[in-house]
Amino acid sequence: MDIFDDRKALDKGFEIIYEARDLDIPQAQRDGLTAARTNPAATKKAIQESADRIKAKVATDIKKAYWTEAKEELRRQVGTLRFNINALAEQKPKAEKKAVLALKKDFFAAVEATDFAIRSKDGAKAEAEFAKATAALDAVLAAL
Repeated sequence: MDIFDDRKALDKGFEIIYEARDLDIPQAQRDGLTAARTNPAATKKAIQESADRIKAKVATDIKKAYWTEAKEELRRQVGTLRFNINALAEQKPKAEKKAVLALKKDFFAAVEATDFAIRSKDGAKAEAEFAKATAALDAVLAAL
């Protein structure tokens, strides 16, 4: 019999699947909603990863006119960003929270314009709107 030290794997959340099945744990914890609220460093890391994916993958797909891939990747990352930005904004004082939420609103308006340009398959407009969206995303990241 071999014995392995899996403490590092357990610390990274190896047994999260069992939490999802444990009915004694509150629903928010089973769904993973409390993890973003209790660990701001991990939430910031997830936000940065989503931002990097948007800037790299979506920009490339727009230039190559891969409309479906650009649309789907943008929507996937925006869904993650929406939750994580809200989770970090909730932890800020009232004035800062209001500023972050205003910047978030501007970002999502720019994303919707980008998404519309992608669905319209208008490359020039999509690139212009994407530039606005990334600038708005950078403003949100700076406020967090």
